[in-house]
Amino acid sequence: MLHAFAVCRPLPLPHLVDVAGLSAAPVRTLRVGELGLVVQEVPAEAFTEGALRERLSDREELERCARAHHEVVAAAARSTSVVPLPMATVHADAARARAAVTERADRLLAVLDRLEGRG
Repeated sequence: MLHAFAVCRPLPLPHLVDVAGLSAAPVRTLRVGELGLVVQEVPAEAFTEGALRERLSDREELERCARAHHEVVAAAARSTSVVPLPMATVHADAARARAAVTERADRLLAVLDRLEGRG
């Protein structure tokens, strides 16, 4: 599964190598046309509906996940404008992640246009 953290322009994001995210896999950018989706592979069993409900009802685990999510978004934002996604945004695979971004590409591009140069 892919956990999605934010949407940005498909630029190199060197600060992503400095963050752990939610799993042992590297945080990277998945290109989706004119957009980049900041993602990390995560174990599917940890992100089922039941597992998520259980993990996020544990205050310590919720805090860990929230901090990790914020750290990834902040690392990407050090290089470019980003549109943060809600915590626990997961997709079964890269094709589904791309489809979700493509569906909202016009709105996401408009938000990025408004944000650029304001950081």
